[in-house]
Amino acid sequence: MKTKLFYVLFCTFFTLFAHAQQSIKNDTIYREIPVYREVDVMAKYRGGYQVLLKQIEDGTRKCKRGSMKGKDATLLIDVLVTDKGKVAKVDFVKADVSICNDAIKQIVEQSNQWIPAKIGNKPVNSYLQLNINLNNGHDSSGKTVVQRLQ
Repeated sequence: MKTKLFYVLFCTFFTLFAHAQQSIKNDTIYREIPVYREVDVMAKYRGGYQVLLKQIEDGTRKCKRGSMKGKDATLLIDVLVTDKGKVAKVDFVKADVSICNDAIKQIVEQSNQWIPAKIGNKPVNSYLQLNINLNNGHDSSGKTVVQRLQ
């Protein structure tokens, strides 16, 4: 009788212990990382912003989705650059037009030549605002397209 009781208790304890270990493995640990808007040295794109604007212009050359509403427009984009120089998030703050917004967002997200911002000579996560000016243009069929980025 004692042996059976010991066996039942042992199996129950082992099952509970295994279940507890399984639930510990499935827990995800989140760590908050500070993100700054005011830094000592702003994040920069290697080669300058003109290189990034050229990549956006090349990537949106054939983009015809959306509308320009017959005028020049300005896009203001918030970019979260990590302390490793990667783009973590891209948000449109102001978008006068809808033409090529998805393509522009994808190009900025895939840009990987960032030099991170610094506070006290240490790289930090920071937000950066990009201002993109779109000039209105037309293709050979008369459809509105992005002619040039500034």
